Amino acid sequence: MRSPSHTVPALAAACVLALSACSGPDQDAPQAPEPSAISPDTVVLCQESDDCGQAGAVRWSRPLQGGFYLDRPQGFEHAPYLQPAGHWLDYGVPPTGAVEDDGVLYLHDVDTITAVDTATAATLWTEPVGVAVDELRMVGATLVALPAPVRGEVAPPRFLEVDREGAHMLESDLPQDMGAKVLASDDTHLALQESLPGTSDEDPRHFLVEAATGRVEWSVRLAWAGSHAVDEGTLYLGHSPLEGRHHIIAVRDGEQVADLDLPEEAGRRSDLWPSLAGPLLVEPYSCAPVEEHCEEDRITAVDPADGEVLWTHTALGNIVSVSDGDEPRVYVRDEDGYQALDADTGQVLAQDDEIEPSELLAAFGAQRPEPSEGMDEQDYNLLPFSPTGPGVEERPLEGLAAGAHHLTSYLAPDGGAVGVYTGCAPDGLRPPAMDAPVGDPMCAEPRVFAVDY
Repeated sequence: MRSPSHTVPALAAACVLALSACSGPDQDAPQAPEPSAISPDTVVLCQESDDCGQAGAVRWSRPLQGGFYLDRPQGFEHAPYLQPAGHWLDYGVPPTGAVEDDGVLYLHDVDTITAVDTATAATLWTEPVGVAVDELRMVGATLVALPAPVRGEVAPPRFLEVDREGAHMLESDLPQDMGAKVLASDDTHLALQESLPGTSDEDPRHFLVEAATGRVEWSVRLAWAGSHAVDEGTLYLGHSPLEGRHHIIAVRDGEQVADLDLPEEAGRRSDLWPSLAGPLLVEPYSCAPVEEHCEEDRITAVDPADGEVLWTHTALGNIVSVSDGDEPRVYVRDEDGYQALDADTGQVLAQDDEIEPSELLAAFGAQRPEPSEGMDEQDYNLLPFSPTGPGVEERPLEGLAAGAHHLTSYLAPDGGAVGVYTGCAPDGLRPPAMDAPVGDPMCAEPRVFAVDY
């Protein structure tokens, strides 16, 4: 909860009367920003401007419902972001988020999910879920809504059967008074860990849930672990204590079935990735410069039955994705670029533009520059974003949106990658006012929009 001094409406008035004291750099009254492609208060499609598929072109845009403001960090040290108005009073109110599946974008805004057709930007349906949603995740064909801890309230995930026609909430047998953290998921199951108070000396309960039904297959108390993976009903937990043995335990049907040494090649801390019916992948985690010999850490594949090292990647890198099928692949990014590896042998099979964008979708995103000292307030509000990803020429999209935030990426019918963002149309910003619910600029034209990479 923010302090009362941060929420007093008089602060907004003070910002209006003495803008230089409340904004970063002080400025003369600037000219209003020009409208951009997302400014119209209606659905906008790239077919109207005949630029579909062009890098940096707006594929579609649509209005966001509700109140939003430009959240500007104290000291203006970082770029601002569009946030729902409720976030001003309670940091637990989550920002808008999204996930895409089979041509449908599932957008969450506080406690409501909206399904949007990615071809037309039309609303297919809306569904209230009864809790503020922190994240959406597709597990197979099931949409899982993960609750946010608003005002200290806790609730388990919601499981929804979804298609283009609507959503149906599944009855889960998870405890309804329990908050839970998602550890990992695959195409069928979700692994959860109950949220315990920091003063608890108990091991948390771990649950394996079948996503298609919401049914708990097993639960057991297990020690905290630093990394997790789920593969065909088995939960793997990686333990990397500061002192003592680094190891992985495997739990199936609530029983420990294996205890494997973590390979030294993967470094002091690591993440776990499963490969369907293949090796367990151990990825160096957040290789910090202060860690000695960090440059020697490597992605390593081990036999999930006995921990035998099967192969080690030749360079420091990170895993982007893992595919299954008859010939499973591991897609990595290292000093040589993007590579596709044989999951069983580690052999390099393809590089960079030889790899389909669909396999590297998780690598597409966006970045924004840090504000410069003495920056004009309007320039700060309109800090541009640059789409990033494999083969993408990084160039800032000037004047398109204020407070833009990347939500997710998906594949267009033509096979190209598309990024989805929230942001405020540049001509939609309004200065703080006495009757405004927040002390930062309000957004009169909030948008969710998609941009071609």
